[in-house]
Amino acid sequence: MSDEYSDEISKHYAAYRPPIHQDILGVALPKGTDFELGLDIGCGTGVSSEALIKFCSRVIGIDPSSAMLAQASRAEGLSYLQGTGDNIPLDNNSVDVVSFAGSLSYAKSEALNDEIARVCRNDAWVIAYDFEVLLDEHLESLGVTLPSRASTYNHAENFEGSNSMVEQQVNQATITLGVSSEQLAHVLFSSSRRYSALSEHYGLNHAFGAVVSALSEMNERHTISVDTYFSTYQVNVSTPPV
Repeated sequence: MSDEYSDEISKHYAAYRPPIHQDILGVALPKGTDFELGLDIGCGTGVSSEALIKFCSRVIGIDPSSAMLAQASRAEGLSYLQGTGDNIPLDNNSVDVVSFAGSLSYAKSEALNDEIARVCRNDAWVIAYDFEVLLDEHLESLGVTLPSRASTYNHAENFEGSNSMVEQQVNQATITLGVSSEQLAHVLFSSSRRYSALSEHYGLNHAFGAVVSALSEMNERHTISVDTYFSTYQVNVSTPPV
């Protein structure tokens, strides 16, 4: 599959994501704080932006993928820009909270650090968070096994060692969620590797419906385990990045 974030995969990604973004933010961000402007870097289809808006008056989501932004969640106070975190088209000292939902591993750079320091107000909050939905057991029940592969992706990626931020909290936990057969199928089809493997096994034209039927024959409800990670920081712009 030439485009990992093809239109079809983006539709599955947008159709259902485990509803844990808001739960993580609720634990990680300071209680009782209403931020004016939030910035969601690497927002994808806007699921993470929609979670962040619960804590902000306005949120701007930024992502380099036009396919993902075309599927982005629409809600009052949300807007989107195509771009990257190393060249943020916002004014200096304008942002109160920045979130990275599974995107920091791709975006991390000195240029990103500099841009965060530039656009954030002093003592603005930065949260890098991610989660890994553990799906191997469900794939195996469908007769699909993905070959193992080396990966440098780090779900716990954070800003450790940054001179422009002060670490507040680092957390890792495991939670369980109940999902329907259709919801689980959307999660399974939301990555290119799983999409390809399931389409090959069940047939490209009817794979999604076949998977929903197969899952429903096993059980109407399913349990998935999710590993969660977050790190929070406050920006200290009085100490410039080196």
